[in-house]
Amino acid sequence: MKPTKVILDCDPGHDDAIALLMAHKLPEVELLAVTTVCGNAPLAKTTANALRIMELIGATDVPIAAGCVSPIARPLVLGTADGPSGLDGSPYLPQPTIKPVDMHAVDFLAAVLREAEEPVVLAPTGPLTNVGMFVLKYPELLNRIEKVVLMGGACYRRDEYITPTEFNIFCDPEAAEIVLTSGMDITMVGLDVTMRVVVEEPQYEAIAGINTPLARVVEDWLKFYEKLHRGQMGIGGALHDPLVLAAVIDPEIIETREAHVEIDRTGTHTFGATVADFWGLRGLATNAKVASQVDSEKFFSMFYKSLEM
Repeated sequence: MKPTKVILDCDPGHDDAIALLMAHKLPEVELLAVTTVCGNAPLAKTTANALRIMELIGATDVPIAAGCVSPIARPLVLGTADGPSGLDGSPYLPQPTIKPVDMHAVDFLAAVLREAEEPVVLAPTGPLTNVGMFVLKYPELLNRIEKVVLMGGACYRRDEYITPTEFNIFCDPEAAEIVLTSGMDITMVGLDVTMRVVVEEPQYEAIAGINTPLARVVEDWLKFYEKLHRGQMGIGGALHDPLVLAAVIDPEIIETREAHVEIDRTGTHTFGATVADFWGLRGLATNAKVASQVDSEKFFSMFYKSLEM
């Protein structure tokens, strides 16, 4: 079976780093390009992190393009889970010998799509600023995107309510609204599902048992990354972004429900929330497939496989 051609738009980020690793190592994916965006850290840092990660995993042949330095209509509010650098706890990462391409990520995305022999899967794991700007600037190329599988949003049931807002959407809700109204085939993988692929003691034991250089690096990343989760929620680190990559490889790893999704851009306590109408009560056409369940065992098998290579 031919590998799936993927462009990964990200803001590394520990979990973005693992998604990049999986995209490079797993044979089911052909990683065409990486684009970076502000989010977990300012753009200069997320781009530097992407370069360092790709150098570490031996993916120096994959082009990287830096994108938007701020959200479309608001000041940048940084994420907090990954530390000030966006990838704290990784002092051993190499200084990169590779450099980003001399083109803005939005224009580079257009160039890659034009040259691709067939439509490409776009996997955004950070704020949707680059993708939203692409939709506005290059609407004639939207048919070159097979589908968008994004990490963002939250659609909790009443018995599992944690927060109405997820960071990627909160960071740039205008971009998210643009993407959701673009007409593209969109799968939204939100916090209510990614919080079910959590690294706890059994997963740490499995990673330690793999005992490859990459597995040891990832173990260090995860031990730093889980600090926020453990301190605030009493659980290990959730692998939000890697689940998106896994769902690109095997769509059956998640279950989805179709819905019309809108972004709350005015709420005091729900600003940035993804409001999903699963029952068509507002009479609006569906615009996204919203993840509702995950096969966590299948996900971790895929994750471990990437560390063995």
